[in-house]
Amino acid sequence: HGSAPDIAGQDIANPSGLLLGAVQMLVYIGQHDVAQKIHNAWLRTIEDGIHTRDIFREGKSKVQVGTRLFTKAVIERLGELPQQLPAVAYTMEGEKKITISIPVPKISKKELVGVDVFLHWNKEDRNPDVLGNQIRNYKAGHFSLNMITNRGVKVYPGGIPETFCTDHWRCRFVADVPGKYTEVLELCEQLSQEGFDIIKTENLYNFDGKAGYSLGQGQ
Repeated sequence: HGSAPDIAGQDIANPSGLLLGAVQMLVYIGQHDVAQKIHNAWLRTIEDGIHTRDIFREGKSKVQVGTRLFTKAVIERLGELPQQLPAVAYTMEGEKKITISIPVPKISKKELVGVDVFLHWNKEDRNPDVLGNQIRNYKAGHFSLNMITNRGVKVYPGGIPETFCTDHWRCRFVADVPGKYTEVLELCEQLSQEGFDIIKTENLYNFDGKAGYSLGQGQ
């Protein structure tokens, strides 16, 4: 059924579209007897000339009603059949059973290849070169600093001085070979001991050799 906001709440809309949509829903979920009873009651109402204003015709319609009275007329005719219009009959004959196959998920080889360490840093006029030079020497196992981004833009190394930086920095450390989570913890411990405020971390994984994370700008 369509939307008619200009007549909302005025008790003049024709509810037939909504009603027949509900009938189709009942058919779909297997309640054929209920759907059939409602549909035939609606047909009998139309046949008896009880019409809303959009289908009311002088000489053919008997009474013009609003939404509520039309609905009431349908309810009063539940269990009745139309006398002139063809009655509907919903059956389950010929219907096919719906089957859904759920594929077995593939177990992928998962490798920890990096970590994004998000820092709150608001010093040195937010100069990314200062921050990068401070943390580039922090390493743990095979993890070392690869790049720093701010608002999604690469600012270290080789950033553009004109880039406006906030106090929220993503420092991406990558491993030349798959690493261990204990190395991530060791790296965070080093940064924390030096007074860096770690907001959060996000581990970077490869699955079957393919990156399961988004590459940084220029990476």
